[in-house]
Amino acid sequence: MKKKFAAFIMAMAMVVGSGMTVHASPVRMSDGTLFDSDYYAETYPDLMQVYGRDRQKLYQHYKNIGKAEGRVSLPSQYVYPELPAPAAGDRYTPDELIAAYRTIIEANGIIWDPSLKGNWSETIGQHDINEWYNYDDHYNGGGWGTGFIAPDRAGLNNVDWAAYTDLESFAFNDGTGHTTTRCYMEVLGWSDSMGMYEIIAW
Repeated sequence: MKKKFAAFIMAMAMVVGSGMTVHASPVRMSDGTLFDSDYYAETYPDLMQVYGRDRQKLYQHYKNIGKAEGRVSLPSQYVYPELPAPAAGDRYTPDELIAAYRTIIEANGIIWDPSLKGNWSETIGQHDINEWYNYDDHYNGGGWGTGFIAPDRAGLNNVDWAAYTDLESFAFNDGTGHTTTRCYMEVLGWSDSMGMYEIIAW
């Protein structure tokens, strides 16, 4: 996905400009439930008037009242597969994180394609990722982008948020409306400064 982050920002600008509603991506709450607070608030204006976009208050409403009332907390455009809990504690290992991410994107029709990596190891991968633009000329793989994912099963930038945000990005690809159908992702390592895994995605 060439310059994934830039494409996603462009896509969101197009949606905002068109007057369509932009929903946040689902996140996994501390009890393990997947919840999209913006979708919930915008689907039920009576709740928006009371709680605004406060994720915790909206979730408490859904858990204590809304679910029993038949209110829906996730948009129907995606498939939401069950993810295995981390084998040790509440933090995914790099392999578990990739497996969880792959489970989500494949359930939503995206093909996992390692061939997109191209000659990364011999070109860009030999250098500091922050200087990719100096070594891009000889890279022959698919487009790519970098980012971070927290290893916690629940929390900011968790694997659910990353995967469903990417699905939004895939739907727009380069901003022309052509859908990306293939991807590949690796964990580069742990970032002390971010407190998350640094990832590279194609």
